[in-house]
Amino acid sequence: MRYLITILIAFVLMVTYSCADTCSIGAKTKILTGRKWKMNSYVDYSVNREMYIATEKYEFYTDGTLLKIKDSDTICEKWEFPECGYLRIDSKTFKIAELSRKIMILRYGETDFIYRVQR
Repeated sequence: MRYLITILIAFVLMVTYSCADTCSIGAKTKILTGRKWKMNSYVDYSVNREMYIATEKYEFYTDGTLLKIKDSDTICEKWEFPECGYLRIDSKTFKIAELSRKIMILRYGETDFIYRVQR
C-alpha cells in the first residue's frame, strides 16, 4: 500500500511540473532588445493575402522604450509584456505567434505582422 501511494504522489508531481508555465519573460526581453527589427509585410487572413509596405525599423530598449523609424520619421512608443505570450505596444496588445533570434510574428485579430532581424 505504501508503495502504491509513493507511485501515485510521484505521478501527480510529475504531471504538475510538466504542465507548469515554462515561459520566460526575461528570455523574451533579451531576444527582443538584443537586435534591431524591420517589418515590411503582414498577412491579412480575412482576405488570405500577404501585404507589403514600406520598411519600418523597430528598436526595443530594456527600459520599455520603442523607437519606430519609417523613412526619416522617428516615433517613440512604450512596450511591455502584460503576460508571457503577449506584447503591448502603446495601447495595442499583440499575441506573440513566434519570437526567435531571426523572426518575430505578432498577431492582432486576423493579421500577422512579420518582423525580421535587420542586417
